[in-house]
Amino acid sequence: MIGAEVRPDRDHPAQASKRVARNTTYLALADGANKLMLFVFNMVAARHLGVAKFGILSFALAFVTMLAVFTDLGLGAMTAREIARDHKAAGRLVSNSIAVKLLASVAVIVLIWILVNLMGYPKTTVRVVYICSFFVLESAITYYYSWVFQGFERMELAALARIVQTAVLVLGAILLSRQGVAVESYALLYVGAGLLSVLFAGTAASKWLVRPGLSFAPRVWWGLLGKSLPIGLTVAFTVLYYWNGTTLLSKLRGDEAVGNYSAAFRLAMGLAFAGFAFAGAVFPLLSRLFVNNTQRLSQALDLALRYMSILVLPLAALGSALSPQVTSLVYGSGFEGSAAVFRVVAWWAALASLNSLLSNYLMAVDRASIVTAQAGISLGTNIVGNIILVPLMGAIGVAASIVCAEAIGFVYMFARQLMIPGGVSFGRYAQILFKVSAAVLSAAVVVILASRWSPVASVLLAAVTYMTVLRMTRGIDRQDVRLLLAVIR
Repeated sequence: MIGAEVRPDRDHPAQASKRVARNTTYLALADGANKLMLFVFNMVAARHLGVAKFGILSFALAFVTMLAVFTDLGLGAMTAREIARDHKAAGRLVSNSIAVKLLASVAVIVLIWILVNLMGYPKTTVRVVYICSFFVLESAITYYYSWVFQGFERMELAALARIVQTAVLVLGAILLSRQGVAVESYALLYVGAGLLSVLFAGTAASKWLVRPGLSFAPRVWWGLLGKSLPIGLTVAFTVLYYWNGTTLLSKLRGDEAVGNYSAAFRLAMGLAFAGFAFAGAVFPLLSRLFVNNTQRLSQALDLALRYMSILVLPLAALGSALSPQVTSLVYGSGFEGSAAVFRVVAWWAALASLNSLLSNYLMAVDRASIVTAQAGISLGTNIVGNIILVPLMGAIGVAASIVCAEAIGFVYMFARQLMIPGGVSFGRYAQILFKVSAAVLSAAVVVILASRWSPVASVLLAAVTYMTVLRMTRGIDRQDVRLLLAVIR
């Protein structure tokens, strides 16, 4: 292992805060750049292939992605947690986990081939699925390495691995758009970009962090899977959680309703990416403090929840208040139905970010079973909500159902963390929530009043109002300001 020495001062508040802020920035920038380049790729590919052939490519990628969930097995998150606690464990974890993922990926690829033939799809579709199926193996390895980088708190490497893949996709799509129309070429491009991402991630890990290898030790595998499978089950629940509403909406209300919902939900994902990045950056710190300093763990969780609430709640309120302007600016005419959906689903972004932080905390303190239970509860709530609301409200029903599911999931996980030593008390978080809510409501009033005059000016005025009220209610204090300035420097 290279460069994994643990410094005694690494979890000093100032050093830890700078490291979390730096890693949050890396992940947020990478996610933003990744989404932008994927948008460009899809735009170029759709224009070049046309509706029918682009539909074949989209189906193939969606089909293999759904089944690829069975290659995760929770090994990535478990690896990040254990490496954050002890860098010396990296070699054994990586060599055994990659071996398990290789076998799982081969099994999933064979399953994909069997299913696509049993379903009776046309030959072109089958060929494209065959090609895209190899992306299962590539994504499994790349995704796993991103967890390894997270454990070492080297998020810049995870960011670069993502950007390498999407940059190759964009460049390849531009080159292919000058050639004849062949959907198989775009499938090969996707697989090629995935291969380069794997090579980059493996090379970076080998050079700076841990030399990867393959270890075929079934007894060790069972030990690892015993720790990781609850997390893997959570991932499977999550995939179903995001897919069932869209599927039901398509059956009951048609493609236009699905388009309006999907457009609004992609905007909500854009609001949530900063919160997800922050939660990912905090995870290694929480994992290490659980082992080394439980008193500091409580302080770290308290600060993380406070900063997360300060970050995501105003973004959700702002997106909801300006939903017509935002959807019109991003999508133009034809997506007017997305505005009402985005007004609701914007709050999913805030709740999902908070849940991401609590999930990472619970996994860091070896309570992954709670996260699995929460995923199952949210999935059940979401399915029941969709069955009831979609026939009545269409796309808005899907949005309302997923927001309710996230809210119930948050209440469940927050209540469970109260029972764990080192958690945040209800009274403490209620104070934080009250102060942030007061600032958010004040800013929302400013947005509503000023948006008729100028949407841009209303956002600036709302930001000033939000920070002013937050400072007046002591939602942020001088220590927070000094910490922010230190992080910026």
